[in-house]
Amino acid sequence: MEQRYTNSTAGRLPVYADSSKRQLVGSLYKGSTCQCIGEQKGMVIILYKINMLGDYKVGFAEARGVKAHC
Repeated sequence: MEQRYTNSTAGRLPVYADSSKRQLVGSLYKGSTCQCIGEQKGMVIILYKINMLGDYKVGFAEARGVKAHC
């Protein structure tokens, strides 16, 4: 399932710590890329770069807009 995705929506894609969307932990900005690494409860699990140092974060994003690319 590991495929690349580029956020081409009009704004930021919220990223959550859990599939229930209880805690917002970040955002995937417009034009940013991520890897889709799985799916759980209608949410996709993404791996994305968080800074210029090469650090990465994993989180859950809503499947709409991402699912078609995973």
